[in-house]
Amino acid sequence: MTVEVVAQPDEKAEVERVFSGRIEVLYALGRHYLSLPFAVLCVPATLLAGDRLGLLPVTPLLLQMAVVIAAEQLTTAYKTRCENNGIHCNDPHFWAWRYTFVSAIAGATWGLGAMFWFAWDSFPAQAYLALAYLGMTATEFIARSAHRPAYAAHTVLSLGPLVVMLLMHGGLYSTMTAILVGFFGAVLISYCKGMGRLIDEGIFLRGENAGLVSRLSREKAEAFQARDAAQASAMAKSAFIANISHELRTPMNALLGMAQLLERAELPKQQADHVKVMLEAGSGLLTLLDDVIALTRDDEAQLEDEDCDPLPTARAVARLLQPRAWEKRLRLTLTAQPDLPRVAADPRRVRQALLKITDNALKFTDRGLVDIRLDAERDAKGQGFVRFTVTDTGLGVAPEAASMMFKPFSPGDSSYARTQQGAGLGLAVAKRIVEQAGGRIGFESNYGEGAQFWFSLPVSGQAEFAHAGGNQTEAPKVAPHGLAVLVFAPAPGVAAQISNLLEPFGNRVVIGSSAADAARHASQENFDVIIATAADADLLAASPGVKAPVIAVLMRGDRAPATTDNVLRAPVTAAALYHAIDGVCTISETCGGEAQEDGELTAAIDAVAFSTLEKSVGAKTLIEILQCYIVTAEELTNALAEACAEDRWDEAARLAQDIVGAAGGLGLLAVTQAARHFAQKTREGQNHHELRNAAQLVVGEHIRARRALSNLYPDVA
Repeated sequence: MTVEVVAQPDEKAEVERVFSGRIEVLYALGRHYLSLPFAVLCVPATLLAGDRLGLLPVTPLLLQMAVVIAAEQLTTAYKTRCENNGIHCNDPHFWAWRYTFVSAIAGATWGLGAMFWFAWDSFPAQAYLALAYLGMTATEFIARSAHRPAYAAHTVLSLGPLVVMLLMHGGLYSTMTAILVGFFGAVLISYCKGMGRLIDEGIFLRGENAGLVSRLSREKAEAFQARDAAQASAMAKSAFIANISHELRTPMNALLGMAQLLERAELPKQQADHVKVMLEAGSGLLTLLDDVIALTRDDEAQLEDEDCDPLPTARAVARLLQPRAWEKRLRLTLTAQPDLPRVAADPRRVRQALLKITDNALKFTDRGLVDIRLDAERDAKGQGFVRFTVTDTGLGVAPEAASMMFKPFSPGDSSYARTQQGAGLGLAVAKRIVEQAGGRIGFESNYGEGAQFWFSLPVSGQAEFAHAGGNQTEAPKVAPHGLAVLVFAPAPGVAAQISNLLEPFGNRVVIGSSAADAARHASQENFDVIIATAADADLLAASPGVKAPVIAVLMRGDRAPATTDNVLRAPVTAAALYHAIDGVCTISETCGGEAQEDGELTAAIDAVAFSTLEKSVGAKTLIEILQCYIVTAEELTNALAEACAEDRWDEAARLAQDIVGAAGGLGLLAVTQAARHFAQKTREGQNHHELRNAAQLVVGEHIRARRALSNLYPDVA
């Protein structure tokens, strides 16, 4: 038995540590020269009030300067106390005493100064002197309040002589001034206790924080070590399972193969029965081996795909198990809701989970039917799921076995399950597969009336589920335009692809260079839509001040984050992107309008005009028109460049008008605007340098429009 001894904190040592910290603060706050301006102000006032000339009133000021120098030397000695020798290096009481002594000397110099600066025949001068002393006392409170004896010694020795002389002078105002000065000093001395307590609490908390940081660092290091050990153990487990799989599967398959050959041979009935038993036992052992491997290994890194069509998967399971159902004279049926969305899971794993549950239903059903049903549904948060339900007419699940149904090696009711030669791993394997895919699994049963086992898997892209049953390849009526869009997609080419699909319609696209840069843009600027990969969508959605809807781009193996308003699956197509943006803009009503601010890049394509044209002539005819336009525009822009190079400006103006006619009818705004601008400059007789720059702008906008058309309609290129 190990007994852990917890060291109790030493109260005396803790008090010494706090006191040492207070003295550290005392020396750190020392700014003794701050009181000198008050002394400098006392000298001329005294000279004017008393009409006395000479060096005598300056003497206290010189003494105070000497004390300030001595105090600074003391502070320096405290800071370097351990550099030369260890004498009183760690004795805070010694340094507190020295500071108190210097404070007393400093107070005494002020007391001596009061004797030199006190004007006996002028109460205004006395009041002025008292005011200067009160200011000096308040200033010294900041530096010396950490140690009350030091401040008390300074205050008593500096204000005491002034109070005494005011009382000796007599008179109502002088007496009241003396009382005021004494009361002010006493109040500040009393405040030292509270100030010291606050300093002690700060020192104590600082020590506690240092201890917490040290403990957290140690625990973090231990957690990392435990994680590394767990990872090493998992790798060893995976290697062990791989070796066992190879070492057991190979001879098992050989044994089963030989047994099958013996079964086909003409053997006596007794030996044929023995071979049949051997085949059944070998098949059961091989199934058990497969279940153990599936239950213990980590499949997250082995998934080939996370996009599955549930209906073909269920049909494959039904076809595979149909002979088993016929053998037991059972009906195996499959029903599915039309237009089911795809699920975010590996088809092999979905098939394996459904196979385990359906095979389990066939195993425990002696008559009647087993029905596989697929339905699309939503949870309370609006998340889309596909529900797989397997209903049987067997005995059902006994109440005492309900809590153990999905636990490994728990076959349920032993009175019946043991007769079915089951090891109790099928449902455990199915549960692991479903939970790894982000789904849920459960069952409902009345004992004696059959059972209903189900599991649900998340939809592969909520945008697809929202439009399930519709034509998802159809582009929206009008492409998004005039929007401010933030894009952060570290995957190669994704951000550029999205920008090429949005920029031609006059959308301002900001591409984040890093996660921190994207979060900064999201917090500081107003965007209509934010598009990010699944791993970064939650970060941008949680950025301070972000109100824009977030669209997540799902790469292979990603699942839709909970905070996103819509999703896209890479590679992103124009139709899917415009549908996603159109959906969140309609729902959130946060998208901007068509108004374009000064200085923004003109849209290469007029979204409304293009939509109207496509609706009028059809997509196929529009592509043919665009192909003809690009050929014509190439010839016109090349001719424009040659005319400008040869200073044939009249011909260049005519070519620009031809470009306006060709591009304007198609809604290519930027090219049309640049060509009109060039034609206007030629009519105004601008210099050749300006005209050549304007012609280059026309060519550049043509290239941008051609690239935009190729992105929107790949067949145009």
